[in-house]
Amino acid sequence: MAKKKGAWFKPGDKIVYPGYGVGTVRCFEDRNIGGEDRTFVVLDFNEAENVSVVRVPLDKVEDVGLRPISKPKEVKAAVALLKSGEPEILSSWKDRFADHGDKLAAGDLSSVATVLKALWILNGRKPLSFREKKMYQKTLLLLSSEFAEVQKKSREDAEREILALLEAAGGA
Repeated sequence: MAKKKGAWFKPGDKIVYPGYGVGTVRCFEDRNIGGEDRTFVVLDFNEAENVSVVRVPLDKVEDVGLRPISKPKEVKAAVALLKSGEPEILSSWKDRFADHGDKLAAGDLSSVATVLKALWILNGRKPLSFREKKMYQKTLLLLSSEFAEVQKKSREDAEREILALLEAAGGA
């Protein structure tokens, strides 16, 4: 399982793709697209809710936000966010949805935890709209898949732990 020149990962590595979650590097693939030779990293996502294969041009890895799995210290920071007070929640649905989308696109664990906490609190106040409900489900999947990978447990166990943290923190 060799590294491709210029890549910080190799086949078999687990990495995070914002918006998709934790994936496994399957391989590198050379393709000719429109007369141009390009190298792609092929990623497998195998969660029941997110089974897919994604190809990312190697020269766009930074642009799309691929990153290594978070360190345990980053998980602790995300847990602290879930346990702590209320994040800023914008009153306008449109502004709130755009803000949450930007935070999820950033892809860092703390941003994902902040969005989840905000949506959890909102859902306790009134039912979420269809789009916010989908965002909540996606955010919970993203956070629990990375927690599971870092803590070496099942995604379902990580999800239960996250929901218990939110419940204990109140606000919903």
